[in-house]
Amino acid sequence: MIVLLELVVACGSQRQAASGPTSRVTGTVTAGPISPVARPGQANTRPVRGATIKAMRGTRLVAAARTDQVGRYTLTVPPGTYVILVMTPRYLTKRTTKTVSVAAGQTLKVGFVIDTGIR
Repeated sequence: MIVLLELVVACGSQRQAASGPTSRVTGTVTAGPISPVARPGQANTRPVRGATIKAMRGTRLVAAARTDQVGRYTLTVPPGTYVILVMTPRYLTKRTTKTVSVAAGQTLKVGFVIDTGIR
């Protein structure tokens, strides 16, 4: 009985809100340059792990995530316009933003490059 109740609770927590279709903002956060000399054919950025990504509507936090090992993130949000805020304490640029608009059901790719300060 307890196992069944836990299963029902766990499955129930996966339901989407009744407010309508959601949208997604997804992308990568990289840092660069990683070398003072750019070499043809070699990337001059690296993934940023553990950066905090927030979708803001005014001062209201709508969604938040952290980047994974390869710098990827995904935010699930209602359709609308958001300021996507990236924060990381490790680099010269500590925070950066982009304003985006997503339609119902849309997945929008938004990439960020954080300045390392290497020159």
